[in-house]
Amino acid sequence: MTNPATFPQKAASSPQKLKMKIVNDHSKMMGKAPAPEITSLGLNCLSTQREQISRRKGGKFSMILAGCSGTGKTTFLNTLFGVELDDKSEIPTPFVVRERKYELTQDNFVFQLTAVDLPGFGIKMDNQYSWLPLVKYIDHHFMSYLLQEEQPDRSQLVDNRVHVCLYFLPPSNTQLTPLDIEAMKELSQRVNLIPLIARSDTLNREELTNFKKIVNNTLNAYNIKVCQFVSDNYVWEKIKSFVPYAVIGSNTLGQQTEGTVVRVRKYHWGTAEIENPEHCDFVYLREVLMSEHILDLMTAMESHYAQYRTRCLQGRLTKAIRDEHHLSHIDSECSGLQAYLLYKRSAAPQTSELIEGSFEEEQMKKESRDRFEDMIRNQEAKFREWKSTLLAKQKFYNKDLEEAFSMIKSLQSDILRAGPRGVECLKQIEIEMTSLFGKLHNASDTGSYECDAMSSLNK
Repeated sequence: MTNPATFPQKAASSPQKLKMKIVNDHSKMMGKAPAPEITSLGLNCLSTQREQISRRKGGKFSMILAGCSGTGKTTFLNTLFGVELDDKSEIPTPFVVRERKYELTQDNFVFQLTAVDLPGFGIKMDNQYSWLPLVKYIDHHFMSYLLQEEQPDRSQLVDNRVHVCLYFLPPSNTQLTPLDIEAMKELSQRVNLIPLIARSDTLNREELTNFKKIVNNTLNAYNIKVCQFVSDNYVWEKIKSFVPYAVIGSNTLGQQTEGTVVRVRKYHWGTAEIENPEHCDFVYLREVLMSEHILDLMTAMESHYAQYRTRCLQGRLTKAIRDEHHLSHIDSECSGLQAYLLYKRSAAPQTSELIEGSFEEEQMKKESRDRFEDMIRNQEAKFREWKSTLLAKQKFYNKDLEEAFSMIKSLQSDILRAGPRGVECLKQIEIEMTSLFGKLHNASDTGSYECDAMSSLNK
């Protein structure tokens, strides 16, 4: 747990107070006193009005907690908000995206939190494409919001777009697994990604420093971007400086020497304080997610969605033009109505697919693919077993043939030493052996081969 880098604070903007003077020329001409000077227009109340509007509307934030099972994702969520959010009696369905919604209130400000995770992530024998349900979830809600924006009545928009993804890495102090690398690579292209080292208290300082280097080197090697949609360089540098965040989660409360109650993890050799920067990076991560940069993450998501929307609509129109064989391009200034008709026509399949499709259907398709792949793997295993059996039989037959040829060579030598009569006998044996090996080539079982070989040798 290295000491955090010091960041220069942004200079507070201090706009000059503007004063407007209204000069009443008509009053001057009439010899009257000039109009009074206007010193305040109420512009300084705009921030207060914005605060009141935000307080009435409340806040909405959605995050994905990704990573292998057993990395403390639920405990971290409880630690982050200081309350027990999870119902321990609920048994989650494995390999199905779980969406949990909470409503938190502080000082009459309502905060709606959506926490998304994937129970059972990384526990299968074959974890290829284990990250696919999370990617589908992100794309689904982006497309859903896009289609809602196209409706005539947009007063009841349902916004479940994801603002940030926290990826929990197990504290192994070794190279990252291919699953973690591939999952972070896919997720970072769709959402602001922040890697974390879960249960960092299981590593000592030297191991933690080394593991952070391993993670950062891996991120650079595989071009995995951290919070790549954050446009503010100051914010991005601050987030990046602590990556990967070493975090500890705990539901246990303890008391410091000065009497302050904090969350702790107790061991036989001492106590680790969750909110102590010397013990972990939890306080810095909480600043990013809650107190200082939550609006930056929301703005980054909106910016990313705007780019997604542009690509999606352009691709939709390009596909529609390609389907209309008599069109090579559309002049938007001269053929606006035609472009609109093509656009709406191409939007229909996407809308019906989104409405009729579901994550359950996607899961069923995935399970069907998994069963089909299992069948293929089983058949391939049988073929490999049959091949090894045939090779073993071939090896056995070749060995017998080699022994038979050795015996024949020995008999030939004995016959040649016997004189002219032996030569005539040798010719007769060669004729019989040629006939015998012709039969062996077409033989289907070992028994006939052994009988013919023994009878020939007896002769």
